[in-house]
Amino acid sequence: MTQTHGIGAYAAYLPAHFLGDNSLDGASDRVPVRVRSVAAFDEDVVTMAVEALRRFPLDADGHLVLATTSAPYEVKTAAGIVHEALGLPAAVGATDLHGSRAGASALAFVVDHGMVVVAADVRTSRSGAPDELAQGDAAAAFSPGADAAVLLARAGRSVELLDRWRLPGERHDRVWDERFTADALVAAAQEVVGETLRTAGRESVDRVVVSSPNPRAAVALRRALGGGGEDAALERQTGFTGAAHPGLLLAAALDDAAPGDTILLVSAAEGADAFLFEVGAGVRAARLGPAVSAQLAERRALSYGRYLRWRGLIDVQGPARPASAAPASPPMLRRSGWKHRLEGSRCESCGAVTTPPARGCAACGHLATADGMVVEPLRDRVARVVSVTRDHLTTMPESEVTVVVADVDGGGRLIAYAADVDPDEVEVGSPMVSTFRRLWTTDGIHNYFWKLRPSSEDR
Repeated sequence: MTQTHGIGAYAAYLPAHFLGDNSLDGASDRVPVRVRSVAAFDEDVVTMAVEALRRFPLDADGHLVLATTSAPYEVKTAAGIVHEALGLPAAVGATDLHGSRAGASALAFVVDHGMVVVAADVRTSRSGAPDELAQGDAAAAFSPGADAAVLLARAGRSVELLDRWRLPGERHDRVWDERFTADALVAAAQEVVGETLRTAGRESVDRVVVSSPNPRAAVALRRALGGGGEDAALERQTGFTGAAHPGLLLAAALDDAAPGDTILLVSAAEGADAFLFEVGAGVRAARLGPAVSAQLAERRALSYGRYLRWRGLIDVQGPARPASAAPASPPMLRRSGWKHRLEGSRCESCGAVTTPPARGCAACGHLATADGMVVEPLRDRVARVVSVTRDHLTTMPESEVTVVVADVDGGGRLIAYAADVDPDEVEVGSPMVSTFRRLWTTDGIHNYFWKLRPSSEDR
C-alpha cells in the first residue's frame, strides 16, 4: 500500500500585540502601511511553540522538532522544554533545528518522515532600523497525515549565500544589500517550482504562497508566479516571522482553502524549497486552534516605548529590589509535573484537588501513598478569578503586573501572574486559561511557569 504524505493537523499562534509605529520622536498621525506582531516580554520561542502545539494529540512513538533562529539557549535543547510542558512521553524524541532555512526543512520533516514540527521565532532588530516593522513574531505547528493537505510534489535547492546572518552572542541580524542576493534566490526558487510542477504534472495552481527573508526576492517571485497577494497582505500585518513564516503563510492559506484546491508554497532562503499541496477533505477539522484571521482581529496595539522596554532595547530604572532567584536544577526535575505540566493531585478520599501536588490533601488531610496519588492535569481547564492584586514593585519590564488567585473548574486553586491583559481589566469572576510563559531570567537560567490569560467561556 502506498503511503500518503501530507499534513494531518495544523495550528498557528500569533501574539496578542502588534506594533505599527516605531517613531522615536513620538506617535505619528500616519496610517501604518505595515505592522509587526510582537511577542510579549514573557514570551519566547519555547512559550509560543507550546501555545501552537497544546491542542495536538501526539503519539508516544513520535518525534518533536522545533525550528527556530532565536532559541533561548545555545547548548540546551529548547525542544526538550516544549516536550516537557506538553507532557509528552519520554520515548518521544525532541530535536532543535536552526538556521534561516529551518522553517521549510521542518515542513519537509512532516511530509517525508512523519514528524510533528513547530516553527517559532522572535525577531528583534536595532531600534529604528529600516526593517524594524518588517520583522515579526509567530509560531506554526504541523503533524503528519492527509486530512489537511496531501503532498503532490516537492523540490529543493541549496545555495551558499551571504544574505542574512548573526554571530554567536549577537542579538541582531546582519543583512547584505538585498539587491545583490535577490537574483540568486529568485533563480533557485524558479528552478524548484518548475521541477515541482513537472513532477506533479500540473501547469497551474489555485494559490501561490511565497516566504523569503529577502523582500525584493519575495515581490519578484509573487509577480513571476502569479500570486494573488494574500500572502503579501498577511505579511504586512505580521512582518516576516523567520522560521515560522512558511508555516504561518501555509496555515493562513489552509484556513481559507476548499477541499481539492492546490497550494504552491515557495520558501526562498539560502536556496529554495517548493511544496505543492492538494487540500484535503478534512481541512476544516484539521485546524487545531483559532484561524489566523481571528487572531489578527483580536490583537492590541503596542506603543513603541513599551516595545523597547519589553525587548530590553532601552535601559529603564526599575524598583530598588533584588532580582528574583534563579531556579535550581534538582527541584525543577523533582517538581516537573507542577512546574512544566501544571499538574495537581486529586485526593482519593474526598476528591479535592491540591496545588501544588502533595501526598497530603489540603482539604481533608488524607495522606496518600506515593503510588496512590492521582495526578490531575489543570493546564486546559478554565480558572475563575477570586482575588486580584496589583504589584507595583515588579522586576519585570512593566510598571505593574497583576497577580490573581483563581479556582479551577473541577477543583484546584492557582496563584498566578495575569498575561495579555491590562491590570484594570482583571475582575473577580473573570474566566482565564493557563499559558506557558517565561517568568524571568536570572544567572543565565530562564524560569518558565504558567500564567493565566483571559479566556472565553467556551474555550
